[in-house]
Amino acid sequence: MNDGLSGNRAFPALGTEEEKKTPVPRVIWQPLPGSQTAFLTCPVFEALLEGTRGGGKTDALLMSFARHCGRGFGEHWRGALFRLTYPQLADVVAKSKRWFYAIFPGAKFNESEYRWTWPTGEILYFRYGATEDDYWNYHGHEYPWLGFEELTNWRDLSFFEAMFSTCRSSFPGMPRMVRATCNPFGVGHSAVKARYRIGEVDPGIVIHEPGQQPRVRIHSSIYENTHLLKNDPNYLPTLEAITDPNRKKAWLAGDWDIHVGSFLEGVWDAARHVVEPFVIPSSWTVWKAMDWGYAAPYAVYWFAMDPDGCIYLWRELYGAGEKAGQGSRETAAEVAEKIRKIEERDERLGYTYRINLADPSIFSKNGADRSIGQIFRDNGVRWAEAWNAKGSRINGAQEIIRLLTEDKLKIFATCKHWLRTVPALPPDELNPEDVDTTAEDHAWDATRYGVMRRRRSPGSGQETVSRTEDEIDIREDGRHAMSFSGNPKAWR
Repeated sequence: MNDGLSGNRAFPALGTEEEKKTPVPRVIWQPLPGSQTAFLTCPVFEALLEGTRGGGKTDALLMSFARHCGRGFGEHWRGALFRLTYPQLADVVAKSKRWFYAIFPGAKFNESEYRWTWPTGEILYFRYGATEDDYWNYHGHEYPWLGFEELTNWRDLSFFEAMFSTCRSSFPGMPRMVRATCNPFGVGHSAVKARYRIGEVDPGIVIHEPGQQPRVRIHSSIYENTHLLKNDPNYLPTLEAITDPNRKKAWLAGDWDIHVGSFLEGVWDAARHVVEPFVIPSSWTVWKAMDWGYAAPYAVYWFAMDPDGCIYLWRELYGAGEKAGQGSRETAAEVAEKIRKIEERDERLGYTYRINLADPSIFSKNGADRSIGQIFRDNGVRWAEAWNAKGSRINGAQEIIRLLTEDKLKIFATCKHWLRTVPALPPDELNPEDVDTTAEDHAWDATRYGVMRRRRSPGSGQETVSRTEDEIDIREDGRHAMSFSGNPKAWR
């Protein structure tokens, strides 16, 4: 079985009589049994090679393109391998030189253009792109092969998905494929985990979704890389000696149920904090909170507190669009209608929502006849201003951390968008006491509003209790005319 790598064999001989008579050329590189072989022979349009460090993922990504060189496609076989930033390309370029010069003696690398050219006409570009806007640098291009190194380096997958339109070719019989690699950590951890349904769908199972090309993930392990373990016997002990349990699980086991570098690192524990749904007793205190969004997602969560003070997020309404960070573009009236339908049975079950908290910005008219808060009210859903004054973000974050640390905050397993986004939120680089607000933090904000329904008024030492619009005077602009301090029992 010839792989086209300048007469070198990527796989062992098949063992036929004819092949036994043919001189076997020197093998320069061949895929390891397991994930590398599966990745190179995978027929699925989109494939992700993920797993531990040291599994040989970068080599496999390069050979995914190279194995089709010299097979008669000529200049029609073109590829683009992407990293998030230009400096990050250095390592993959160095590895390509290590192998390509040896396997393809006539291949040339252009240092100024970061481009490989084969004597038979094939071209591989090394490029970078960070956001969806960077796609326009490649709009109209044609790449039958697309590669993405360290996919979790991208905060979201908007650039990755936008580039799919360039994965095309009019040449008959030309393969088309998108290939990516990554480890289970980084700012894009949750986005990659969601796309490949890691934890829901086993490796090797092809995911089919309406209107999309099939995709699959392949799990890689350092224990497969016998060459590395033999040539660098200290590498594995170095990983085994890592003291941080999350990093060790990520780098040594390729475990995706970790949140290295997240704001809640060392605090969040799915085994402790996620619970299966149960019927909320009517005697418990219940309330809800919302972070509004139209172009961006909106997030509504229902809260319940048991007699011991443990808070449960037990219901979720999340307005997400098709792309990461995109809202469903539903109007306030449409969302109000959804909430009313969801709560139709709640009164009969004995639930009374005296506290309904939302971002204070919904009470601003900004030149409109009615504020978003008024539209909700006119459609049967009343909101009160959540605490969003100076210091509220940091205080809210600390309250969430306190509740999780004391096992006083539980999340129903059905709150999938909360579980997808909140545990993976990174800290703000300029303010590490808060989450990065450029990330998908809508569920976080709604949670922050909800857990801070009782708080200390700055400088007063008095506990401020949020009230409903029925209990608070509303100015003409929709904002509350005054705040109250009083008995915490008022909201029960």
